[in-house]
Amino acid sequence: MRQIPNSYIEKKTAITFLSGSAGELDWVLPILDYLSKKNFNINIVFLTRHARASVEKNSMLKNYISQKNIQPEVHLCGGYLAEKIERLGYLAHRAAIKLKLQNKPAIKLFHSLLNKIFKKIFFLGLPLKILNLQEQKCLFFSEYPSLRRPRDQWLKEKFHNSLFFYCPHSPHIYAEDLGIQYQDVQVKNINSRSFLLLGHPADYLVLNDGGELSDPDLEKVFIGHPKYSNSWLHDCREKSKKFRISLSTRNKINILVLSRGSGSYLNKDYHTELADSVVGTISEQIENYNLFIKKHPREEDVYWDSLVDKYSSISIIDNHIYDIASSVDFVISFWSSGAMDCHAMGVPVIELFDPNRYTKQQFLDGENYTTIYRKLGVVFPANNKKDLEEVIENLIENNFDVKLGKPHPLYSDLIERSNDWQITLDKILSVNSF
Repeated sequence: MRQIPNSYIEKKTAITFLSGSAGELDWVLPILDYLSKKNFNINIVFLTRHARASVEKNSMLKNYISQKNIQPEVHLCGGYLAEKIERLGYLAHRAAIKLKLQNKPAIKLFHSLLNKIFKKIFFLGLPLKILNLQEQKCLFFSEYPSLRRPRDQWLKEKFHNSLFFYCPHSPHIYAEDLGIQYQDVQVKNINSRSFLLLGHPADYLVLNDGGELSDPDLEKVFIGHPKYSNSWLHDCREKSKKFRISLSTRNKINILVLSRGSGSYLNKDYHTELADSVVGTISEQIENYNLFIKKHPREEDVYWDSLVDKYSSISIIDNHIYDIASSVDFVISFWSSGAMDCHAMGVPVIELFDPNRYTKQQFLDGENYTTIYRKLGVVFPANNKKDLEEVIENLIENNFDVKLGKPHPLYSDLIERSNDWQITLDKILSVNSF
């Protein structure tokens, strides 16, 4: 096998696998940036064409992976055939577990043979530079559903000296009971090879599947969301402050809409109603404006496109949420985790969504439903167009500088953890001789 230079091997290496969307890279980005400053080689491996296209559309993430001072090596292993084989390997693996097929000798033999074939194909697709590091101590990062895929075990067997970290695909809050008291969550088994990184222990109570996520060898670490840390947000916050202070010198108000397409959480008619409510209200209350629409990564609804053709003041953007949120006066969210990103930057967020019409993943508060972001105290609630008009009127009267009350203790705890994530990571790296 062709060897690679010793200088590459001697430098520590962090490898990130991306398979879903830009959200995976977005979550782990502050960690990769931190590791690059600690002299790690950064490798980003796209396992699907969709994941690569998603990152390519996001200017901030695209610019990051092309920075000369970081120089991450980017590999595309995805292709039609590779993705189909990956899918077949996953289905065979889950079927063997669920149906207990491996208890039957003949089927066990067939499954073992199939597994070896899929494993061989997977490693043939990996870059040589990464394969040649199998005896080295590397850090692997991937989305936590990877724990359910056979390639996770293949990687652990081959890279037996490495550490494996499993991350969320977004800063979504999964907690269902915000009133539970949580003890201090120090890392118990810091010598583990596998670490599940989550924002808050309340999330694990919901996500725990009783299977892979409950494995005692998988150490659960609750580090908040690194992208909410003061160190990561400092520059964006300063940019946002300067922009919003310039209100008196500008002739247009900038507004960001965090959209959500029709699907299991709302139907097409309601999506249209929300969009029309936004455009109608803004047009009525603000004379000169720019309305930036940031679609959900999986949003395919074309209604916004039809509105762009009608209104010159509306544009659809693919920018990273921090890029665009630092240049707007306020945000309107259709029940999106992006509301927390904008709130963390100090930008007012209105949540236009009626949780009583679509109750999936909503919180019962007395006789009515509410959303997690309202419970956390990070958004101004608006169930309908009338509510939206009242909130925007209040913002206009106060020059878009209206503060919310004290946030929920869980949110405060989440932000505190987010500010300490580097301390926790350093402990893990130090104990494991990194």
